[in-house]
Amino acid sequence: MRYKILFLLGILAVLSLNIISAEIMLSQPQAFYNLGDNLDIKATVKTNEQTTGFLELNLRCENESKNFYREPLNLKANEQRDVDISLLLTKNLAFGNCDVEASFLQEKISSQKFIISDKINVVLTIENLSIGAGREIIVRGNARKENGKNVNGFLDLSSENTDIRITREVVNGSFSTSFSFPENTKSGNYFLKARVYEKLGEEETNNGEAKITIFVEKIAKKVEIAMSNQNFKPGETIIFKPVIYDQANEEIEGDIIVKWYDANDKLFFQKLLKSGEEKELYLETNSSPGYWKVKAIALGLESERAFYVEELEKAKFEIKEDTLTITNIGNVPYKNTVQISINDELETRNVELDLGESRSFKLEAPEGDYKISVSDGMGGLNVDSVGLTGNIIGVTEIKNAASIFTKYSIVWLFLVVVLGMFIFVISRKVMKKKFYGFPAEKNKQVSEKVVGIQEKIERKQEEIKKDMSVVPISGKLVERAEHTVVLDGRKESGSLIAIKIKDLNSIRKLCSETINNILRTIIENKGAIYETSEYLIGIFSSQTTKTFENDILTVRTARKVEEILNQHNKKFRVKINFGISLNSGELILKKDSGMLKFTAIGNSLNLAKRIAELANNELLLSENLQKKVMNEVKSEKETRQGISVYRIGSISDRERYSGFIQGFLDREKAGNKQL
Repeated sequence: MRYKILFLLGILAVLSLNIISAEIMLSQPQAFYNLGDNLDIKATVKTNEQTTGFLELNLRCENESKNFYREPLNLKANEQRDVDISLLLTKNLAFGNCDVEASFLQEKISSQKFIISDKINVVLTIENLSIGAGREIIVRGNARKENGKNVNGFLDLSSENTDIRITREVVNGSFSTSFSFPENTKSGNYFLKARVYEKLGEEETNNGEAKITIFVEKIAKKVEIAMSNQNFKPGETIIFKPVIYDQANEEIEGDIIVKWYDANDKLFFQKLLKSGEEKELYLETNSSPGYWKVKAIALGLESERAFYVEELEKAKFEIKEDTLTITNIGNVPYKNTVQISINDELETRNVELDLGESRSFKLEAPEGDYKISVSDGMGGLNVDSVGLTGNIIGVTEIKNAASIFTKYSIVWLFLVVVLGMFIFVISRKVMKKKFYGFPAEKNKQVSEKVVGIQEKIERKQEEIKKDMSVVPISGKLVERAEHTVVLDGRKESGSLIAIKIKDLNSIRKLCSETINNILRTIIENKGAIYETSEYLIGIFSSQTTKTFENDILTVRTARKVEEILNQHNKKFRVKINFGISLNSGELILKKDSGMLKFTAIGNSLNLAKRIAELANNELLLSENLQKKVMNEVKSEKETRQGISVYRIGSISDRERYSGFIQGFLDREKAGNKQL
């Protein structure tokens, strides 16, 4: 009986299940989703009997399930209920391979599989993957999400081992930007990373990146010459190495043309070398003293370096048979006292030799072999056995016609000039006589031609004198300057006024009075004048001004010149376009026949000219001169084309109060004496 009851209850349970049943249907999702998308799901529930239960929807991804919807449903028999759900996909939800599971009562159903991703596919495009530092690089690209939609977000562009960091917007899946590597970037491969991302509020959602390699080329930026020293003595070996440097100041390969010029600016040595190749150059003992220069030319670059070759007074002594020959092998005239010892007998001779000149002396002594010693205090010669003949021990100079002419060349030149004048006078007297071999008319024509030629010569001489533009002061011709190589001058610091006048030759003819006033102003302030085709240069040194305060004197003189030009431009129709600059630097100076000859050391003269070019109807100071007069001249700094220049504001007038100060000092001195 018991088993029958259980059997009936089982049949009733089965029948009840068949009677209350529910059906669930789900819409199918897309194949790919990205974070930030909406997952739209439609669930349909239908039952055959009135019932109540919960409809649940779960997102299942990679063995992880999260419930995102739960709602109670009260359904009548055969009633159908549709539920539309939109789920925003964010980071706090699982992602990967997923599906949606729906359940109601005992019924469950799953959707087809789909992918939720946070990836963005980035494609970079760069036209040139090998480029020089400092040049513009244009970067373009596309960015699409896994769902195939274009990205609207942001781009972060960066390069490893550099400070490059760029942020740009990505609009509708596209981006474009540009950048450049710093000009001093080392050559090599650099990884450029483009990271694209989207944000939902403050939260980053999808992201992706792409990398590309860019090669930064080596670009030659400068060529230099490394030398073992700055000053050299003749007879020494110069060790030097030309090097080409790239933008990161690293050595690079290449051929370099090296040219050496002596103190007379003559080409001394030229060779093609490799960058970094060390070379030796021997300086002969007679190498000209002064400033030499060496140029290096490579890959469109050029550099120049100066070095100094010192003076060397040196002689070579040779004894051949009974003759002593002394030769100047130095680079300056040789003037020294030479001691000649024959055994124990000492003879001295004052020897003067020009460059390369030799003098010979006959050594005499009673017949026999003698020990000879020769010395000038700097070098000498010892010979143990020299065969000599003669009556007494002595030293006699051997002279020849060539040496006489060389030693007394001025006397010979004077005699030649006198002889030439004598011949000229005789020929003029002969020309004045009548030649019976020619008609008188012919003689008259010849005389007229001679007179005409003489008149032309005289007129040409007058034109030359006018063109010299020498300004007279108190009936005397003032000192002018010549830029040349000075070998035996005095080195000192000097100040320069450079006046650039556009179309100087034309202006000189049209505005001669103004130009002469400028020259007169420089001269009255004891400056020397050096002229070129475009510049008037005033040189102020202790040799002309007799003072060492040339810097402030130069400033005051230049201000007067500026006033002369400004007054001219106010008064006259013909305007003068000018620029005035002041600079100071080392000069080698020498007075010669009323002319101040000078050599500018370094770039003092060139810099003065360059600043004058930058001046627009104004007066500018160089940084070097400004530092020397800053206590007396107020100025304002500017930078023009990479050069620091200073505009003058005001100049303190200490001279105005010098008399008062001197009087005060004199009174103090007198008072102290009375006490």
